[in-house]
Amino acid sequence: GKVVVVNFWATWCAPCRKEMPSLDALQAALGGDDFAVVPVATLRTKQTGAEKFFDEIGIEHLPILMDENGALAREMGVMGLPVTVILDRDGNEIARLMGDAEWDSDSAKAILKTVIDDGKS
Repeated sequence: GKVVVVNFWATWCAPCRKEMPSLDALQAALGGDDFAVVPVATLRTKQTGAEKFFDEIGIEHLPILMDENGALAREMGVMGLPVTVILDRDGNEIARLMGDAEWDSDSAKAILKTVIDDGKS
């Protein structure tokens, strides 16, 4: 498995708009066989709106994954947006952040690289 950063977001969420470019840059920097950023559009966000949102802010390295009815968000206990959940290679939640962050900062990348390297056998 790979280390996964799952980010729950919505088109109407201002902090999500601010944060998404840093998640895109993080995927560009670290994405591959051992790591992926997985953005999940949820809570009244439609596919067409998500595509427009990504186009407007220049997202190039992330897929658009939909959770229109919010089932996954509810299952994962997401209250408010954005919420980012970090999963280890076995799919276990190892960290959760409520609110936006600079995911492509040196410190964030260093922490994630440690998590990625820890799971390598």
